[in-house]
Amino acid sequence: MKLTDFADELGTVRQNVYRIFKKRHLDTGLLLKISQVLNHNFFQYYISSSETGDVLQVAELKKLSQENTEHLRQLELAKKEIDYLRKIIKLMEEKAELVQQVGKDTMMLH
Repeated sequence: MKLTDFADELGTVRQNVYRIFKKRHLDTGLLLKISQVLNHNFFQYYISSSETGDVLQVAELKKLSQENTEHLRQLELAKKEIDYLRKIIKLMEEKAELVQQVGKDTMMLH
């Protein structure tokens, strides 16, 4: 993985990645993000295997929760769009009926 890609995945710039590399200590949130980006569990070096599983499960649940929130937002937007399109269809049908009626009335006058 290129350094710039790594920085993008972390949501930072390349210069900050160099600073991260120089640090002797990282907060757990940053280490979790790095673990996710690199698909490697760095917590395994610090905690027992059962705790490692818990950390990974929490991270996965957080990720799934964020994805679920985004999907719900997209679903809500899709529902609004469907309602909007239904209103347009109804208006177009009403317009077609009026045009038909005007056409009939015009024919009767001739």
